[in-house]
Amino acid sequence: MHQAEIEQIGEELYFVAASPATRRLRTQAELLSQTDVPVLISGEAGTGKATTAQLIHSLSIRSSFEFTRVSCAALTADALESELFGYEHSTGNGRLESKPGKFEQNAKGTILLEDFDAMPGPVQLRLLRLLQTREFVRFGGQTPIRVDVRIIAANQGNLELAVAQKRVLEELYYHLSAFELHVPPLRDRREEIPLLLGHFMNRLTRRYGVPAPHFSGALIDACQSYMWPGNLRELEIFVKRFLVFGDEIAAIEELNSHPRPETGSGHSNGNGHENGKNGHVAGDEQSSLKSLVRSAKGEAERSAIAHALEETHWNRKAAARLLGISYRALLYKIQEYRLVPPDSHRLYHYNGVRDAR
Repeated sequence: MHQAEIEQIGEELYFVAASPATRRLRTQAELLSQTDVPVLISGEAGTGKATTAQLIHSLSIRSSFEFTRVSCAALTADALESELFGYEHSTGNGRLESKPGKFEQNAKGTILLEDFDAMPGPVQLRLLRLLQTREFVRFGGQTPIRVDVRIIAANQGNLELAVAQKRVLEELYYHLSAFELHVPPLRDRREEIPLLLGHFMNRLTRRYGVPAPHFSGALIDACQSYMWPGNLRELEIFVKRFLVFGDEIAAIEELNSHPRPETGSGHSNGNGHENGKNGHVAGDEQSSLKSLVRSAKGEAERSAIAHALEETHWNRKAAARLLGISYRALLYKIQEYRLVPPDSHRLYHYNGVRDAR
């Protein structure tokens, strides 16, 4: 029996290794931290790919320098190229205006390129040349710049398929995939869930200064039976809701209202009953309660998103960070809940990119 490990690797950032899968991941990350090779980290949304990347950084000789995350999906091709490589151009009076990119700004540090398969082709080509030569030229410039930076890429999609579809350069993929780490989904490390429940609850109670409700055996069992498609991010949001509402019955019902892993011909509801073709069908009262729980959950989510957008003056990227979700997920939720800015004709600016809505 291995002792569960919770390792702090940054402010409010922890790596949990309490299962064979995550202990193996921790070992692989430590080995890669001792080298300077590019690394590809794959895994579903919310599994902790960025945390794994920061673990590698924190264990490496680069740990005293910057760790920076850049989303390849959040910027246009030109904006992403300028963000990474910088730019220079002549002004009207003949002066040269220049701005260093992330590769220069984070010299000797580590850069994590998230949503890697969303990187436009021209930017991929420049990244490939940087990996091959350790040099690049600023956007609009002519002078080669040599840089010392560790590059880690993260992706949740199928990169082999992206290569086959010509969305990712084959040579760039081979450069990165030579050292690939896969972060397992939460459903494949269910033994960690009791530890993670306590870990998230301890963090949230310290943050909000409120007493922690008790996790009963029934609630823990329901958590371990649930599939957690949103992985660690979804689990943390669940703990936050339980901390606020403290309603164990509603929390268990919320978990049991979702599909279960397949067992035989039907799906288990977590209590030994089958909901398949030959299984027991819940009555109207139970269905109504489930609908009520789902409705309440949706309304709470809509309210939280609307509040975050209002707090950030509809800066979508800032709101996504505040909510702890990806930028693309926020855009999807805005469309799903039909949220619109107070003045839908405004022009919103974020990270130098103009977003007209």
